Order: sequence, then C-alpha cells, then structure tokens
Amino acid sequence: MLDRQTLEAIFKEYHAQCVAFAVHYTGDVHDGEEVVQQVFLKLWEKRESVDITGMVKSYLFAAIRNTAISNWRKDTVRSEKELASGYELSPSVTSSQAWELEKLYQQALEKLPERCREVFVLSRQQQLKYAEIATLMNISVKTVENQMGKALKHMHKELRDYLGMFLFL
Repeated sequence: MLDRQTLEAIFKEYHAQCVAFAVHYTGDVHDGEEVVQQVFLKLWEKRESVDITGMVKSYLFAAIRNTAISNWRKDTVRSEKELASGYELSPSVTSSQAWELEKLYQQALEKLPERCREVFVLSRQQQLKYAEIATLMNISVKTVENQMGKALKHMHKELRDYLGMFLFL
C-alpha cells in the first residue's frame, strides 16, 4: 500500500529524473511532463494495490516508458483514423484558412438532409462502421451505403472549389 507521504517523498526525490527520462521517449518537455503526471496519477489511483519495494527509480522508469509508448500508439492510431477518414491538411495552411475550411465544411454539412447528415456524421466523425450505423439507426446497411453516397457527392460538390487550396491528397 502506498500512502500520501510516501508518494510525495517519491515525487520530490525522483520528479526531475523522471521528466528527463520521459523527454527521452517523447522528444518534448511538455509531453514528458504529461507522461510523468500520468504515471504519478496512476500510482495514486492504484495506491491500495501498488507495492513498490526495492528499486523505486526502476519501477518509475518502466512505468514512464510503458506510458510514453502507450500514448504514442494511441496518437498513431488516432492519426491513421483521421487520415483514413478524409484528407490531410497541408503544412502551409494557416489557422485562419483552416478555420475558414471548417466553417465551409459545417455549412455544407448543414445543407444535407437530416438522415443523410446523421449517417455521414456517424461514419466520418464517430468512426462507426456501416453495420453499426445500420443497427443504431434501425435501417439496412444498403440504406447506409446509399445515404453515404449521397452525402459524399454533396460534400464534394459543396467543397470542391476549396479543397485544392487547402488540401493535398
């Protein structure tokens, strides 16, 4: 069992070393701090079952390594899903241009019929599969496919003049 005083003592003694070690895995001080914070939070949440005996530093470094790798995997999967669901913004796009594109996207989305918009949002924003959407909306998979086809045609028509300016394929 880990009590508050023990955890505070461990934090004070090892925090700087832990952040330096985490930065090695994340490549960024802010991300390193975040990983260390996650590790200490998890220690506190599991204080009833955690038994750190012996090499505290080794335990912390292993937890930091595992957390950093886990975060990296989650970020990688999220990035892959974003790429699979649409386009990637060009690095030269400014925040005001991205804001403008988002506004145009929302306007185009609002023009879709309700059912068509719902299917599109569930597929592209919620990352649901067609079968999951069909079950959720109590419609056939074929209807989902048809609604997605209509939505994609509409979105392409509404945004085609802007896609070349903002995006690369």
